[in-house]
Amino acid sequence: MSRVRWLTAGESHGPALTAIVEGLPAGLWLTAEDIDRELARRQHGHGRGGRMKIERDQVELLGGIRFGKTLGSPISMLIRNRDFASWTERMQAAPGGPDAKPVHVPRPGHADLAGGLKYGHTGDLRNVLERASARETAARVAAGAVAKALLRELGIRIGSWVRQIGTAKATSASEVQPELFRRDAEAVARLADASPVRALDDLSSAKLVEAIDAARAKRDTVGGIIEVAATGMPVGLGAHVQHDRKLDGRIAQAMLSIPAMKAVELGDGWSAAGRYGSEVHDAIHLRSGRLVRESNRAGGLEGGMTNGEPLVVRVAMKPIATVPEALPSVNVQSLEATHAHVERSDTCAVPAAGVVAEAMLALVLADAVLEALGGDSMDSLRAPFARLRLATCADIGHRFLIGPMGAGKTSVGLLLARQLGLPFVDLDARIEAEAGTSIATLFARDGEAAFREREARELAKVAREKPAVVALGGGAALTEDAWLTLRESGATLHLHAPAHELLKRIGDPSARPMLAGGDPLARLNALAAERERWYARADLHLDTTGLSPELAAGAAVGLFRSIEGPLVKRHG
Repeated sequence: MSRVRWLTAGESHGPALTAIVEGLPAGLWLTAEDIDRELARRQHGHGRGGRMKIERDQVELLGGIRFGKTLGSPISMLIRNRDFASWTERMQAAPGGPDAKPVHVPRPGHADLAGGLKYGHTGDLRNVLERASARETAARVAAGAVAKALLRELGIRIGSWVRQIGTAKATSASEVQPELFRRDAEAVARLADASPVRALDDLSSAKLVEAIDAARAKRDTVGGIIEVAATGMPVGLGAHVQHDRKLDGRIAQAMLSIPAMKAVELGDGWSAAGRYGSEVHDAIHLRSGRLVRESNRAGGLEGGMTNGEPLVVRVAMKPIATVPEALPSVNVQSLEATHAHVERSDTCAVPAAGVVAEAMLALVLADAVLEALGGDSMDSLRAPFARLRLATCADIGHRFLIGPMGAGKTSVGLLLARQLGLPFVDLDARIEAEAGTSIATLFARDGEAAFREREARELAKVAREKPAVVALGGGAALTEDAWLTLRESGATLHLHAPAHELLKRIGDPSARPMLAGGDPLARLNALAAERERWYARADLHLDTTGLSPELAAGAAVGLFRSIEGPLVKRHG
């Protein structure tokens, strides 16, 4: 990796795991809750062992973040091992020892023997197995959660689900949720999280649970296959020019670095090897001004680069090496045949492994994004990323104007539409026309929650229409679903100005439902603080302070043209 570097440290029964992530831009919104959510997902799943009843992983942020935003400096994280309380004497860093219960018998399939011989730890193989334990993946998940936060801000969403455990196979996401599978991998993963084995339908879930229970009854372990996908992918991450820059190779290496992973498939992978080329390659079509594929057998990768389609990876996990019905082994001290050492372990960790694979894919993709575009701050990254995202478009689609009330969305939008020769849509005006009453009345009669639902429906409807300049209400871009719609159907420009300037333009504050009651200036400042992280996601930003609507519209034309891709053709 060239832009994002990360390291983990710590042992399975030591005091804590640590992770350091370096290279992420400044200005990324990030909280401990964002990371804890991912850590909790890793601990779930049918077939987990007793360790998961002990640990309740939570991150402590030690550096690189202030007031909920990254600083651009290394991010330092710590995850304490609650089980260390039972191992304090045996795993202490201070001088002491030897361990009263040294491990002398390696487990087939684990790092015990190779690591013991390599590092000279045959006197106690615990010096190897503690670090080789999959407990280390908790730190990877924390690091990956940071990378996920960056990707989510740009519209890339990552998710995973289980496709197979043992010989039991689960229905694929492309069959269960075909539309969602192409649009939002993270939403598909949330559906999988509701299953104890992270399957996507009840029948598959029951089959996979049965496979795990059968292995447990035999005092054995079982592996399987996970699928991890990324949606919202731009064209051109990775490169064809050198072996170590090809993204498929980087993804494969990352996946195979996860404990117990033995094979990786990108797109149709193995099955493509038995077909003709005409049955494998994804034909290119022009639909509604965009280059699209009607199939995705390549899994979103061609020539070592992303091609704009969802990125799809499948990973095979072998059964866990700690088999309760211990396999034959040899005591490396006495050189006598015996049964392998047995540690407390899982019957199956395939469901949790999907969350680890998400983290690894996120780290690779975050590195690839920053390698392609640079970006020491989020502000400097958004427009270049938008240009990459729109590279397959002969027409960038809707020009969405977002921002607070009084920023000039309607006045600038009308002039911008005229200059671009596009229709103009005021979302609030559309809602009022459809409802037959004013926004203020809708707020008073139905409440804000009902209004936001109506607003989301109208936005989805407008997004399906021919390209236009669309002015959104101040609260229309405050959800993940809204941003999915905005990015799929066009480009966004955030118009903004200081609160005192906005108040001058608004006129009568009492006519604005969001300013009702109290000091309108204080309310405008509070709204700006609440909505800052959502407005920051816009592709482009324009401070309209001191600009007439005509000047602002002219600036907006230039900004939108700055992110047009190489396929855009202008006429006239």
